[in-house]
Amino acid sequence: MILSICGYQDSGKTTLVEQLIRALVREGYKVSSVKHASCRRGVDSKGKDTWRHWQAGSDPVVFSSEIETSVIKHSETPIDEIVRMVMADYHPDVVIIEGLKQGPFGKVTVGDSKPTKGTVLANPSLKKLVDYVEAEVAVERVLWRLPGLDCMKCGHDCEGLARAIVAKKHGVTDCVELPDVDIEIFIGKNKISTGKFASKVVNETVRGLLSSMHGYEPDKDVNIHLRAKKPIQRDKKR
Repeated sequence: MILSICGYQDSGKTTLVEQLIRALVREGYKVSSVKHASCRRGVDSKGKDTWRHWQAGSDPVVFSSEIETSVIKHSETPIDEIVRMVMADYHPDVVIIEGLKQGPFGKVTVGDSKPTKGTVLANPSLKKLVDYVEAEVAVERVLWRLPGLDCMKCGHDCEGLARAIVAKKHGVTDCVELPDVDIEIFIGKNKISTGKFASKVVNETVRGLLSSMHGYEPDKDVNIHLRAKKPIQRDKKR
């Protein structure tokens, strides 16, 4: 799940983020965090070797040592792109963003900051905040197992069913479109919704084609990467 902790300067955001990260890690969750700054400042500074690399034309610049790896990109990156990168590369259970007041993510306001659109909690206790995060992670884990069709055949959309499963009012098998085979299809980094029929067709078609190829093993996972078709650049006639 993704959660933003926002508030005015010196409102206690960083302290709350520290406490939340420690509490979640102690419970076995994998956590990544993003520090968002509203002012024009960076971690690189004039005269450093990394700054000199950038001045020469390199972007991004990567600093690497025995204890740290830092990727320094001297331009703004949209927060949703940063989150996608973190999720894809590090697979955390929770991404905590400190200082972001805008965006589509759930927000926790701290101090005198007024709740805005998307605010889920205002000045919560640490226990209440941890309970909220744990509940949302549980829902996301169940939601990942559902096909994502929102077909309503079970009486719920997929999120509603996931919440009912976490509340022990339903089971995963109550999903009418739950595939019999484990298939994941991505377009770019976006997972595509597949139901029982589509998953069966894709599984049988792909494995049927591969069965005639040397090296195919029916009891192994299959990964196929279809690269985007690019138009052929033809030389212009003179």
